[in-house]
Amino acid sequence: MAVITETKPETKPKISTAEMERRRGALRYAVSHNRIEGQFLDAEGAAIFEEYVRGEIDESEIEQRLHALHCRL
Repeated sequence: MAVITETKPETKPKISTAEMERRRGALRYAVSHNRIEGQFLDAEGAAIFEEYVRGEIDESEIEQRLHALHCRL
């Protein structure tokens, strides 16, 4: 009996490598600036921003997710 396994095709990023690096640099700057101001990014917030850096979500989705996260806290 043969077992059929389904494999997902490899997904390509929705944004370019250059755009990912631009986003990562902007995030790094914002996190550093906020640290100076005494504000720190928690693991859940960092995960949301990492999805943005990879191009998986856009700016409006960041806003929605962060709002939901902070309302829950």
